[in-house]
Amino acid sequence: MAPEPGEAGWRSHAQNPTPLIFHDRRWRLYYAVRDQENRARILWVDVDPLDEMRVLARADTPILPLGAPGCFDSAGQGPSMALWRDGRVHLYYMGMHLRRDVPYGLAIGLATSPDGAEFTRHSTGPVLSVGPKDPYFVSLAHIQTEPEGYSAWYMSATGWTARPDGPADADYGLRRAVSEDGLRWTPQDVMVAPGISALPEGGGLARPWRARIDGTERLFFSYRARSAFRTDSAAAYRILSLPLDAAGMPAGPAEPLVFANPPGAEDWDGFMQAYPTVLPLGQGHVMLYNGNGFGQTGFGWATRGL
Repeated sequence: MAPEPGEAGWRSHAQNPTPLIFHDRRWRLYYAVRDQENRARILWVDVDPLDEMRVLARADTPILPLGAPGCFDSAGQGPSMALWRDGRVHLYYMGMHLRRDVPYGLAIGLATSPDGAEFTRHSTGPVLSVGPKDPYFVSLAHIQTEPEGYSAWYMSATGWTARPDGPADADYGLRRAVSEDGLRWTPQDVMVAPGISALPEGGGLARPWRARIDGTERLFFSYRARSAFRTDSAAAYRILSLPLDAAGMPAGPAEPLVFANPPGAEDWDGFMQAYPTVLPLGQGHVMLYNGNGFGQTGFGWATRGL
């Protein structure tokens, strides 16, 4: 999925494919596009996963207006996690606002819908934002229902690094949080971050996604180096995973995802692979992910066991 020439309000990118499952033959994928002012907005496309992701329907207007000036999502929005709850769709999304000292701030908001097409904000403010454990920003949560409520893995910034050729870049890892109602979250000390779990110092871990593979819970994510990740493919995002124990805690080192048919240098995903989403399909799994340019070339999929 990539921008089509002349698409209204869609200048570039198709980032963070986020599924909502209606049934085996209809998946709704929310994704973020960039408009003419480089602001991220959320669209959706319905696909048939059993027919090579054949497109069934598409939204042609963003699902939410941007937040009012000063709000956490005034400069952009991107999908993070879609859940069915009490007959409504709950879409957790990343909101962006601009800053003067660093390029931006991020937080996680919630919007709801009766049909997964037209959404209303749960509140004008975020449901998870900066705090004592997350002083810089939070973004892109993967949320699961638990017997006692909800758990989440989400991106947590750990600082900013200045660079001579442009604005500062953020460092970020992944943090765990729990909630009784999916609205009020308690961040925990547990983190997966650069410098631990066999990961190099510095850089960023993005888009956590938890999935069960061959009987083992795994946390998928993408990792990039601290510098040169825009110009050097070796430093750009690659997809990794690590095992989780029965309590959902890290239980081993991070391991790179291996493609049976690795992307070539000229492929849409040859420079980078980022922002994974892993779903069961039939007797195997499908992974939705972004390619080059942080989603500028759109998103695609890879399969395992199919």
